[in-house]
Amino acid sequence: MTAITPLDAAFGAEIRGVDLAAGAGEALMRLLTGALYDHRVIVIRDQSLDEESYLGFGRQWGEPIPHVLDHMRMAGYPELMTVGNTEKRDEDPKIRNGAALWHTDQSYEKAPASATMLYSIVAPAEGGETQFCDMAAAWDNLDEAMKRRIAGIRVAHKYGRGKRRADEPPANPIANDEQDSRVPPVWHPLVMPHPVTGRRALYALGHGAYAIEGMADAEAEALLDELKDHALEERHIYRHKYAAGDLVVWDTLQTMHAATPIGVATGKADSRLLWRISVRGRPAVHAEAA
Repeated sequence: MTAITPLDAAFGAEIRGVDLAAGAGEALMRLLTGALYDHRVIVIRDQSLDEESYLGFGRQWGEPIPHVLDHMRMAGYPELMTVGNTEKRDEDPKIRNGAALWHTDQSYEKAPASATMLYSIVAPAEGGETQFCDMAAAWDNLDEAMKRRIAGIRVAHKYGRGKRRADEPPANPIANDEQDSRVPPVWHPLVMPHPVTGRRALYALGHGAYAIEGMADAEAEALLDELKDHALEERHIYRHKYAAGDLVVWDTLQTMHAATPIGVATGKADSRLLWRISVRGRPAVHAEAA
């Protein structure tokens, strides 16, 4: 029997009693998508998936997005990425911890991600958490004067161009000019209505946001900093500690996220390996959503 339980946190829900290797029919997808839109993050426990079944599940949420960092894609599965600390390339901290800053997947693309998921293959005994920020609650908790001030604002996004906090490392670097040419600057609303539910949220105040349309640079930077500081208040944060078999899905239009820094693996106890899929568009079960 499927059970959905709110996490012991400000947001998020845990789901048990689901076997995604057996496939997810329409009724289950409506249950899962409803839980995601209500809770922003869902943790589906105790899964046992191979690449094909995982990718098939991802496709039910939207169109999988091959990452612009094509050298990071999984061999044979360009829609998947491996995330962790166990591969030769992970010896470079710029790669291993290149997601350890607040960001929103594909905010630097014209059609951004609508959901991202990480499936835990190997989980370390300590560390390796993913942090999530509830951007819908952050919007709700703004005062009315600020809500009026930022209504209708558009923000420029470019991969890695936004201002980082002092404790944030650089984003996993663009490898060459050809990759960079595929992600020119784009504009997105600062306040994003959800395409399925209509709920408003602050959008993508992480590493891609760098300018505001029609606003001087200094004023724009100050406003983006103020909003980011507000969004990252502890009341808006959930940190997920992985167990092997966890499949974590988050609504990228209503959240930001950041990895926690991790060292190179020395053995099973400190190894971390996750498979990542990001998708754009609506889930098939919500194709007709208003």
